[in-house]
Amino acid sequence: METLEEELFGGQASETEGDEQDGVFVTAPIRTKDDREWTTLSCREPSVGECLLATRTIGKRATLETVYASEITLLCRVTGWPQIAVDQLPTRTLDAAVAYISHFEEEARRKPDEEPDCQDMFHLSLIPPITAVNRDWQEMDLREPTVAERRRFKAQEQRGSMADFLEAEINLLTDVSGWQRAAVLKMPISQFAKGSDYLTGFFIAGQKTGSVSLPI
Repeated sequence: METLEEELFGGQASETEGDEQDGVFVTAPIRTKDDREWTTLSCREPSVGECLLATRTIGKRATLETVYASEITLLCRVTGWPQIAVDQLPTRTLDAAVAYISHFEEEARRKPDEEPDCQDMFHLSLIPPITAVNRDWQEMDLREPTVAERRRFKAQEQRGSMADFLEAEINLLTDVSGWQRAAVLKMPISQFAKGSDYLTGFFIAGQKTGSVSLPI
């Protein structure tokens, strides 16, 4: 059975296109033991799979320490920086970069006091399309989940960790949309959050998220 990383990247580094100009953070040169120099953090929107991999580092019980570690893990995946270099960043630079990466999901999620959107159908169009399992994926049509789909969501959710809840959302979106899991894992996290919030809005009144982000 393929690991999540193989499913996402096929053994290669993640490649996500996008304008990084707003997410560039420059620091004084940092040199690692391999004699490489690091100065620029080029941040972008993370994918669902990258968020899942980072969230798994939190474990069963989230603490400030484990959430902070997961934020660092996500930053490393998004920027390509090794953790040994990230560990040498000024703490405010790290905070600013994490806040930038986190805002994509935070701004897309339904607010705790916001009423769910329970319209009959919900449509997402991804530009550019996602390439996975030898085809392009662009149009996603969602509807109210069935009892069986909700039961599968609950079965995963009850395991209790933040990663389990995110896995439950992935399962639900996959079941309802008909998309392959590999394509869902490559979705931008903001688009995934919108689709997931629509689906869970039929049975979760307030916000509940598998996001790795906590207030800095």
